[in-house]
Amino acid sequence: MPSTIQRIRATEVIVHAREGYVDRPAFGPSLFDKQSKWMLELFTDDGLVGYGETPRGVGFGEVQWGAQHVLGRPLATLSWARPVGSNLDDNDMFGHHDPPVPHRLYERDFGVGGGGLGYAVAVGDLLAKSAGIRLCELFGGAWRQWVPTDWWMGRSDPEHAARHMEIGLGLGFKSLKMKAALEDDVVGIVKAIKKVAGDETRVLIDPNLRFYRVSEALCVAREMEPLGNVVFEDPFPFKLHDWHLFRQKTTIPLAAHGVDPHVALANDCCDYINLSYPADKFIADANMAARFNVPCWAGSGLELGVLDAYILHFSAVARTCVLPGDAQGNFIREDDLIEEPFTVRDGAIRLPSGPGLGVTLDQAAVEKYAIRREALSA
Repeated sequence: MPSTIQRIRATEVIVHAREGYVDRPAFGPSLFDKQSKWMLELFTDDGLVGYGETPRGVGFGEVQWGAQHVLGRPLATLSWARPVGSNLDDNDMFGHHDPPVPHRLYERDFGVGGGGLGYAVAVGDLLAKSAGIRLCELFGGAWRQWVPTDWWMGRSDPEHAARHMEIGLGLGFKSLKMKAALEDDVVGIVKAIKKVAGDETRVLIDPNLRFYRVSEALCVAREMEPLGNVVFEDPFPFKLHDWHLFRQKTTIPLAAHGVDPHVALANDCCDYINLSYPADKFIADANMAARFNVPCWAGSGLELGVLDAYILHFSAVARTCVLPGDAQGNFIREDDLIEEPFTVRDGAIRLPSGPGLGVTLDQAAVEKYAIRREALSA
């Protein structure tokens, strides 16, 4: 008998950041950790359990929609990449039953929503467990067992930045990704970080476009150049001429994230690129970046343990995913909601060794942070 998904337990949780890690009086409370996530448990009729985690801000409607696509389905009929289908027959915009002309939906990439991503993680976990292999082996096999990862910091000031970097160093991280805006004391913050961690410490600054214009970003870049080993990610809105100009006028490497990676790579306007889940998209984009000789890393939304484990697995599969990634959210939050702690050493996280994701939900922790629980069955 094929293994079939019989029931689902979905738990909505809110897990705040650790006190003092993110919230800063001058900048107001953080937002990312005030939104909920759904932890998914998919149970098969032969005793397997697959774990999934959605990005933040996903509604229960998406969880229900995804459940309809996997409940009662044998694992052998589900794709690890897109277990939640895109059946648009009843959608007036894209499809109809027996259309007068053939569908051309193959020309469109409809992607997968946040709920669908949670199920992709859980189904991948189940498929790998059923085969007795790690999830990375389902994706093609790992190039590395230790995945480079940055420590992370929101907008800050020099004093707090130094204390926060000390925490990261104590955990085993050796580089930092930080948020910033033009109005912040960015130079003072980077100097404080390097005073604590060393002049060679890599600092990636992600203003989320809040360096505003190429002229203003260049002013900051010129002050940063003497400090060494600093990278800018999406410092100002994407305009091809402006991004080319920035790279001509400064030695600070430029990383792209908010722009379509195909556009950024084809137009030779970035040095590095930040690529996102789901795994099939990340792996395809990373392979494309390799053709342009552009190293990449895997971004995240400051996740919990299950989704960070998923990110580590597909990061390990991409040969040119050599830059420190963003699977550190579980260390920023009060609890990662998994039983197996991640091991950090010399700025990298060890790939989980067990079958599937290699992590198990901590039921006591899930119960502690739960705000809603739902049971779904075929």
